[in-house]
Order: sequence, then C-alpha cells, then structure tokens
Amino acid sequence: MSLRTSFPFFFIFLFLLPLFAEFNEFAESAGKASPFLKKDAPHLAIEWAIPLKKNQVQVNRREEAGVAFFGDDLLVATRSGELHLFGKNGELKVTAVFEGECTVTPVAVDETHVLVPVSNSVFMMELVTEKKGKKLKYTWKVLWNIAGKATVATQPFVYDNKIVLVQFHDSVIYVVDKESGELKNMYSDYENSEELSIVRLASPVVVDGKIVFGFSDGTITFFMLRDEGKVDLIPYYKFKTANSMKRFEKRDFFDVLSFVQIEDSILFSGGEYGGVIVDGKPVKLENMEDLQLFKYGNGFAGFGRRGIFIFDENGKFKTQPFKSMNYVTNLVTGNGFAVAMTSGEGPMLGDTDAFIHLLSSDFSKDYYSMMIPNGVSSNAVCDRNSVYFVSDMGVLYKFKVLK
Repeated sequence: MSLRTSFPFFFIFLFLLPLFAEFNEFAESAGKASPFLKKDAPHLAIEWAIPLKKNQVQVNRREEAGVAFFGDDLLVATRSGELHLFGKNGELKVTAVFEGECTVTPVAVDETHVLVPVSNSVFMMELVTEKKGKKLKYTWKVLWNIAGKATVATQPFVYDNKIVLVQFHDSVIYVVDKESGELKNMYSDYENSEELSIVRLASPVVVDGKIVFGFSDGTITFFMLRDEGKVDLIPYYKFKTANSMKRFEKRDFFDVLSFVQIEDSILFSGGEYGGVIVDGKPVKLENMEDLQLFKYGNGFAGFGRRGIFIFDENGKFKTQPFKSMNYVTNLVTGNGFAVAMTSGEGPMLGDTDAFIHLLSSDFSKDYYSMMIPNGVSSNAVCDRNSVYFVSDMGVLYKFKVLK
C-alpha cells in the first residue's frame, strides 16, 4: 500500500472531459419535474462533481463501496483501491492507495480511526493531522491489517468497542482485537460456502445480546461472543431460510441481504424471500424479498428490487409508495424529503442508465428526477439538504435539495 496527499485530477479531467461534458449536457436536459412538482416544490441541483477514475477500464466497472461520513468530512472508497478524504466543499484532503479493490463501505470507528475493507483484507487506519503554517496536513497511517482467503463480504462490525468481526465470502468470520489487530479466533461454516449472488451480505446486528450474521445460502445464525481468557464465537441459533439444494442443482438468489430488529427477534430480507423469525422458525412475509430493510415510523420500510415498500410494526405489507423498473440501491432522508437512487442494468458505458429521484418524506410523491450515467450501486449519505454519492461511472457528486 502506498500513501499520497494529492491526486492527479488534471489528467483524469482531460481523460474524462468528453464523457463528462456529454453527461452535463444530457443531465441539464434530463432533469424532469413530475406532475407533483408545484412552483414552490423542492428540486435537485448539482453543487459539484469530481471524476475519480483514471482510465476507460476503471470507468467500465461498477462502484460498490461509496461514501461514508467521517466527522465533518467524507470517506470515499473506490473500486480501484483508493480511500479519499474529501471536505463537504469538494476539497481533497488526503488519499491512500491500496493493492486491491474497495467493494464494501468503510466504517468510521471514531473521529480519527477507520476500518477499510480492501479485497480480502481489512485495514485499521488512523488519520494524523499536523499544522503546517496556516494549513493542515493530513496523513493516513496503517495501524494494523488482517487478511482472509476470500474477499470481505460485509462491513466490519465493532462489538463492545473491543472486538472487530470480519465476515468473508467463504463463510469464515474472524474475531479480531480492535486495538492490536490480533486474530483471537475464527468461525468457519463450509456448508454455507456458496458463491454470492451479489457483492455483499447483510451487515450484522445485535439482538438480545447475540450477534446475527447472514450467509450466502440463506442461513441466519445467532452467535454468542464469550471472552473468558479465550475469545470464542459460538453459534447459538441457526435458521435456514432457503430451500435445501444439492451442489449440482442450479443455484437461485438466496443471499441474506438485510436484517432489522423486531422486539427480541429479527425481520430479514433474502433473495428468495423475506420474513420474520417466530418461535425458532422463519415465517415468510409478503413483498419482503430482495430489500434493504430499516425502521420507519412505528413500522418498517425496505428498498430494492421493484421500488420502496412499507410494512407495519409486525412486518405486514401495507403499501408500495414508489415503483421502479431499476433496482433501488439507496434511500436517504433529509429535512422533509427523501432521495432514491437506482442502478443501471450493465457495467458498460451505453447500457441502461438510471436515475436519482427526489421524493416526499413518505416516498409517495416523485417531485423531480435526473438521469445518472450508469446509475449508482454504492453507498450514499445525506446531510441536511445535501446528498453525496459516487456513480458507477466514477464521479463523486454533491447534490443540493433546493426549495
């Protein structure tokens, strides 16, 4: 890994200028007001846009890690293995370059430390700040790193501020000391070592003192973490949400995509179906498959394939306020509004493009939409009236919601 504090944006800009100019011209004509848009209704405007990719090969690959908040700044991880620290004004402060790909969103541990998944490794990084005259100099420092045999499947999970749990695509979970990076123990379930249908699985959650992980064959496992001189990750409950299959059978889309706590159990969404764990058994619920679930009001909501769905406090389907032909990859909420983003259908330029939609806070009104070349597959964040994301073409955007 190498570190640097500058970025050759001039050369990137020259390379991407024809594409970017074409996009700007198209985007100006692509912004579309819906029938709900009144004179004083909110709309979207690009405040700034920064190309991050260096060449045509990188432009043709989806971005899957994206943006995370880091104090008052933005962490931006790219498929080409770069971790950028940007100010919210678009100023690049520092860049770290890794050998590998960032396909999972980095995790801000505290105001100076970040966990960065890169291919089959996780790095604990420290941001060092020095004052040079009137300016601040920023440097990334590697505190430790740990590697598995397969690529990282979920965001690293910090438990009890002492342990980092890292899940890999081969159904192995590492138990790592947060301070030293020492591998304390590991859990392997090779029965679940199915190939993933998508890049990442559900991020772990804690329910009633137990840590819940999902696996690529649809298995959900509740673990106990015991630290009595030796740290052990012990399976406590295990639930199979997908139909059993033999190895020679055609595999369907069984990955466990998201969890959310409901009382002392969980709602889950998988590629085959979604549901709730009741009395030790998974119970299927309507319209809960293939979604990113989250708490919404007194109930729950989810976004993904076919749009946005609303569920009551028991997980029962209520309504689908927003429909989409493209996969909804992000849904962020702000001050009286929501923004949904969709992915394109293919990795190459010229494939189906996708849109960013400005919605009402209940997701029922599509006030305004704008085409985003190649769409958005990576994580987006929202701060007050600003939305930040990286498109699959490799452009970091700041959109402003104007009223």
